[in-house]
Formats: sequence, structure tokens, C-alpha cells
Amino acid sequence: MTVDPTKVLERAVSAQGKVGERVVGLRMNSPVDMNRKNLVLVRAGDNSLHPEWLKGESGRNWDIVVSYYGHNPTIFREPGVTRIDSKGPKWPALYALINENPHFLSNYANIWLPDDDLLTGKDNINRLFDIFEKYNLQVAQPALTWNSFFGHLTTLQNKKFQIRFTNYVEVMAPCFSTQILRKALPLLNSNLSGWGLDFVWTKLVDRPETDIAIIDAVTVQHTRPVGGPNYNLLRERGVSPWDELRSFCKANGIDEEPIILTHSAVCRDGSVMDAAGQPRRFALRAISGYVPALSHSPNPRRMLRRLVGMAWKAMYNVPDRVSEEPFPKKLGFRK
Repeated sequence: MTVDPTKVLERAVSAQGKVGERVVGLRMNSPVDMNRKNLVLVRAGDNSLHPEWLKGESGRNWDIVVSYYGHNPTIFREPGVTRIDSKGPKWPALYALINENPHFLSNYANIWLPDDDLLTGKDNINRLFDIFEKYNLQVAQPALTWNSFFGHLTTLQNKKFQIRFTNYVEVMAPCFSTQILRKALPLLNSNLSGWGLDFVWTKLVDRPETDIAIIDAVTVQHTRPVGGPNYNLLRERGVSPWDELRSFCKANGIDEEPIILTHSAVCRDGSVMDAAGQPRRFALRAISGYVPALSHSPNPRRMLRRLVGMAWKAMYNVPDRVSEEPFPKKLGFRK
């Protein structure tokens, strides 16, 4: 099956600016096998780790589509894998792909959009979808293993909890109900970096305090430093992801220095902790769950700084804002 090559998608989105990104050459190697309830849709280059996700004899509760942006005509064509070729940055390309294949939204209940540098296994992905449905989630992500490269401390696995209900799910590995992905779809083409999307989910769900979560009971390893081909493209074009974050937030009624917060959490023993109502108690428990990760972190000094910052903010009731200016500098501690 070949998508009409004349359907070249050019979309200029006005979100205090225009992307005008051209996504070309959507080509499908075989019809998508839609036997399962869930879909994994990965934007993949030549070094994608998704083949690791498929190893093992156990079954899976998800189909997989590989949105391939490389140049090798032979890779990623295994049975049970659908490869669709297209060029362009991740989020505009996924926007184009889903628009060209609306049956993704009609034939599946849930769709996971992970980066291709995440290392995990088939059983973990099965469990991700199982827990997603168990808690009736609308947007969620697996936590990152302790040896992962990370952007925000909250995305790392905390072994004190099974699941944390938050206002933040990172664009590295968001899982959606198709109902919410349908609402989010126009926003995927808002900028090149995807920055800002992490905070818009609360605008789309009906129950922001319980519909969005980081799942500590399921982990993936982020194997490369934060960045990658998308960020190289941004640098080449002179685009700052921080500028895109501020512009996106402004256009969508979000604070330009958005706050990451946790509403509540299910502890390992099954009890529920009201993180919003008891922020210091929650922070103390969370910090105690993160401290053992220091010996596993690829950047322990950076992680220690984040833990100290978390403790300081909890002590003085300071919101955890995402800002281009480092927190100590904002306080005048560094010049």
C-alpha cells in the first residue's frame, strides 16, 4: 500500500509564530496489522532501539508502526511491524502520519508515542497499557530508570510509589487514550521541538487531578543525553526550544514558566498520599525514594542538585517552575 505521494503536507500553524514545516513522502510498506487494542507509534532513525521491545516469546497487547526517517530501504521490515517512511521533525511528522492514517484513532483505544532511544521490553509495554486502563488514565508515561539521562527529576522512577498523578507528562514517551490524542492532534504541529506540549494535557482532559500520571511501576531507560537529531535540526535553524516553550504556553493560556506538580500518589503498599494537601510530607517521601538513585545516575552531581532544589522548594513552599534561568541564579546564589 502506498500513500499518494502528491499528498505533501504543508502546515503553517499560528501559535505566536509559524512552523511551516514540510513533511514529505509518507510511504507504507504493508497494511497495518490492527488485531490488538493498543498501538505503539515510534518515530525511528537507523539506531532505533525498538527491535529490543519486540524480543521474547511472550505475546503483546499492542501493534507497532515505525515512522522511519532514515535512508536504509531494508531495515525495520520484520513480520508484525509496519514501517512508514517520512522526513521531518518528530512532532510535525507524527501529526502528518496520524492525519494520513485516521484509522489509528478509530481502531485503537490507546496510543504510545515513545522516542526511539528508550530501552525497554515487551512485558513492560504490555504492563504500561494494562495500568493505563486500570486507572482509567488519559495521558501517562512510564517512569525512567535510575540510570537514565533525564530532563526533569519527576520523570525518574520513585520506588516509594506505584503511580503519581501529575500535571506533567514528558514528550519523550507520552501514552494517550485516542479520545485525548484526537484533541491534542492539531497541537502536535505547533512547533518543531514539542516543548510546551508536556503542560497542555491538563487543558484537554476532564479530570486533570486523576487523568494524567507518571507510572513508577513501569520503567524505560533513556539511553542518550537529552537532545538528539531534533535538537541538532533546531540549532541549524537557529530555533531555541525555550523560545518555543514560551510561545506555545502563551498561545495556550499556560504560564510561560510552567509549574510541575503532583496531585496525589499511590504508594507501594496501596495507600494514597495527598501530595497537594501535604506537600512537605510528599516531598520528604519522594526525596527518600530518589536518594538511592544517586549511585546509578549517569550525572549524579546534577541529580544531587535537583534533590537539594526539591528539598529547598518544599521547605519554603516554592513552586517547581520550568525556567531557562537556573533556579540558584534566580535566587541570586550564583552570578
